[in-house]
Amino acid sequence: MRIPQQHDRDHDFDAMTPMIDIVFLLLIFFVVTSSGQLREALLPTELAAQGAIQTDILPVEPDPLTVEVWLKLMFDQESMQTSVDMNSTVYLNLDKLKEQLRTLAELGPENPVILDISGNVPLGDVVDVYDTCQAAGFESVSFAADAPKTD
Repeated sequence: MRIPQQHDRDHDFDAMTPMIDIVFLLLIFFVVTSSGQLREALLPTELAAQGAIQTDILPVEPDPLTVEVWLKLMFDQESMQTSVDMNSTVYLNLDKLKEQLRTLAELGPENPVILDISGNVPLGDVVDVYDTCQAAGFESVSFAADAPKTD
């Protein structure tokens, strides 16, 4: 009868070491990325005890002299240029539009400007018109957006 010889048992420590390394790397990653965030805090409020009173809030009436300036930017594929419709006046030359915007801003910088941009207008023209409105001194320059579609 033969006596069995002892074999070195193959331990799976070699397969465990890379997994431990990855776990520690993930731990370090999450600790480092979470430390830069601001802590959330509760805003102090005073709530009515019982029988709270509900009132209707009336919307703020705009100044009757305030006029919304609508700028509708459109791109013509045939002429390969951007045209701007400002309150039903079409400007094919952006330089003339810029002069008109500067004049309007001098008369009433509180007038809100709303940019309505079609999908094919080059981004450079959009930024150019937006920067002109800001530089002219308008206090409010906004972008028009379609209402979300509900199914």
